[in-house]
Amino acid sequence: MSLVRNLYIHNNRVIVVQMTLQHYKLFDKRGVSPLIATVLLISFAVALGAVVMNWSRNLDISKPNDKCADVSIKMRNIGSYEMCYSGSGKNGYINFIISNDGKTNVEGISIWFIGEKGTRLSDFDQLSIKKGEILGIKDKSVPYDFGIHGKIKQVQFIPKIKVQNSTEICSASSIKVAKIGICGS
Repeated sequence: MSLVRNLYIHNNRVIVVQMTLQHYKLFDKRGVSPLIATVLLISFAVALGAVVMNWSRNLDISKPNDKCADVSIKMRNIGSYEMCYSGSGKNGYINFIISNDGKTNVEGISIWFIGEKGTRLSDFDQLSIKKGEILGIKDKSVPYDFGIHGKIKQVQFIPKIKVQNSTEICSASSIKVAKIGICGS
């Protein structure tokens, strides 16, 4: 068995430490390999991210004086579509059914049409929905000009409420409709 000698000088005295190679190898341990360290760091980061996302999901980030916090509208299907259209050219119109699932009355709706040729924002202050009720438009009261805007690609319904003497537009409570079909098909 070979010996390893280490000389140390302490307080002007030479100290000889003799160790066998077997004892010396105990202190020659390697750390974690870089690949394993990388995997551990990534898994720790993913786990920490999941914890933070679950925690933040329960936070209420609404503004304390948000007048639109109690507004919630929902599209009801007309057959297999959320909305349908009929007519042609400037005689076009849309039909839809919206329910007010919120805690306040909706006192008007803005409708943003996105067509193949352009977009259009229309205000319909006469369309009101009391809380817990359903508004069904199944006539020609909401016109759409296919000649100017082209075929409808998407429609967004934006509720409005009355607060004291002013109208608040609740864009955060808006709903987008992409399942659009021809009425009666």
